[in-house]
Amino acid sequence: MSERQREELSPDEQKENSKAVIAHVIPFAMWLTMMVWFDDPTWSYMARSVGGFILLLVFRPWRWYPRLKAKNILPAIGVGVFILVVWVVFECPWMVEHAPGVTEWYDRLFVDLMKPFQTRELFDIGNGVMAPYEVIESGEHAGLHVYDPKASGWPIFAIHMLGTSVFIAIIEEFFYRGFLYRWMQGSPFFKIDSGILHWPVLILISVFFSVSHFEWGAAIICGLAYGLLYIKTRDIWASIIAHGTTNFLLGLYVVKFNAYQFW
Repeated sequence: MSERQREELSPDEQKENSKAVIAHVIPFAMWLTMMVWFDDPTWSYMARSVGGFILLLVFRPWRWYPRLKAKNILPAIGVGVFILVVWVVFECPWMVEHAPGVTEWYDRLFVDLMKPFQTRELFDIGNGVMAPYEVIESGEHAGLHVYDPKASGWPIFAIHMLGTSVFIAIIEEFFYRGFLYRWMQGSPFFKIDSGILHWPVLILISVFFSVSHFEWGAAIICGLAYGLLYIKTRDIWASIIAHGTTNFLLGLYVVKFNAYQFW
């Protein structure tokens, strides 16, 4: 750590640093808190999306970053597509049909940290079909997942897509890559050069990122990819675009292939 990073902060620097930390942490903390508060997953995502949008407007964490560089848009989209492939390839219909053993061992080793070496629990979703997610048991929408737009309605589905593709991508990238990666290297964090590659910190942040994801193995790769993109470009918006691209395409994949275990 440099001499500048070891110095005590002046009162003005401390005030600015505290303001920046709050702006990055509060929206993320709210998102996690609302996951616990709301039992209904559909309304939980609506509340988190609206709440996240409001808090982003209030705290404006982008104040401490330069604007998006146009040259980084295509690489960011490419990283987002790559992570989508990483996320679904071992459980896609082709893999399940042609290499079920690969799917099984991926499931045992890299999915659900709370149940190591076990496969996903399967549920009867009707007509003898077993799937790794639960469905509505009775009523008009029996046999459908709660996130299925035929059950939740397309407006709710659109809000869900907006939340996962935009708001959570912004909130998580500002927190994990913009704040936490640099905060662990010095203070004030927003003056730390984001282009410096610090492997131990990057790996630790990626592991921390993975803990909140069911597919934790893919999430580690995801965290590393978004982190390296940010370090390479020094552009937080690039990692946000990559994250949003992955989540948007994953939402389309979920609906197309009824792969609601990813949501």
